[in-house]
Amino acid sequence: MNGIIAAVQLFFSIVIGMYFFVKLRSETGNEKVFADDNKREAEELNRLRKISLSKPLTEEVRPASVSEIVGQEDGIKALMASLCGEHPQHILIYGPPGVGKTAASRVALAEAKKSPNTPFAADAPFVEVDATVMQYDERCIADPLIGSVHDPIYQGAGAYGNDGIPQPKPGAVTRAHGGVLFVDEIGELSSGHINKLLKVLEDRRVMLESSYYSRTNKKIPTYIHDVFQNGLPADFRLIGATTRKPSEIPEAIRSRCVEIHFNELSTEQIYTIVTAACKKAGLEADNLTLMYISQYAKNGRDAVKLLQMLKNLVSLEGRGCASMADAKWVIGMLCPTAQVKKQGIIGVSIGKPNDFAAGV
Repeated sequence: MNGIIAAVQLFFSIVIGMYFFVKLRSETGNEKVFADDNKREAEELNRLRKISLSKPLTEEVRPASVSEIVGQEDGIKALMASLCGEHPQHILIYGPPGVGKTAASRVALAEAKKSPNTPFAADAPFVEVDATVMQYDERCIADPLIGSVHDPIYQGAGAYGNDGIPQPKPGAVTRAHGGVLFVDEIGELSSGHINKLLKVLEDRRVMLESSYYSRTNKKIPTYIHDVFQNGLPADFRLIGATTRKPSEIPEAIRSRCVEIHFNELSTEQIYTIVTAACKKAGLEADNLTLMYISQYAKNGRDAVKLLQMLKNLVSLEGRGCASMADAKWVIGMLCPTAQVKKQGIIGVSIGKPNDFAAGV
């Protein structure tokens, strides 16, 4: 009898030993696969990071100081008065595209950091989001603006998913904590996003919820308990930019913000932008050529786009200086239906954009 029991014990010992041996080999094999995948993906990521194209001209000529922003003297003064000082305010900036709303906001924060008694630290962030691509998710699975919770049912496998632990994911409002959240085209935000944003502005924190969260779950890390009980920090100043009219912006947002209006740029002001951009880009062109570009550009961004095409054309043909014929060709190709701006014409008449294409 004892012999039978010993045999059975030996058999099960062998089976259990074989099970753990196979499992160990499997895990070792998986670790090797993971290590190989990790190495391969890291090498590919490093290879991609070494590839870098030249900076777009729009980045090279972007204003780096208040003095470089053209045509918005009153708007800049109001922006600085609202943001600089001991008690910075939330701001709405109205104005047509390409007149410097984003650039002005960036440099205003840089100046605000230098002002006496400012609450902004030297490393205060400027977080920029585009409201036109912000999709509101009623299920709150993914919200890049406010923040969200990845619940185990959506997380899948992994330490958090297997243990049923919800994972908080901070949004742009938390990344902007201590600095400025710039929302471009703020008028395009959905009503759901607007209501959530207003709540964040009021509370200066983001409260998250999850049916998977339990205060008594000891598997949940301490920081996650802290987030669900005290919220994610979101103390920032909002700057919303829009091309819409004030009447099209929700009153609840307008009532919390200082409203500033940026002007449409005149031809003379666009000419100032073009000449400055020309110097930064290292492009040679006479005044008449730059005047011609300025008269057909709708705004500063449009002018830089035309100037970039002009520079590329000259470089392609191996020439050092852009001519009037080059400018006419660029306008004819990129803006075939363009008309000279009526306001602020620089006292010179230089023809229509398609004159060159017609052989004039």
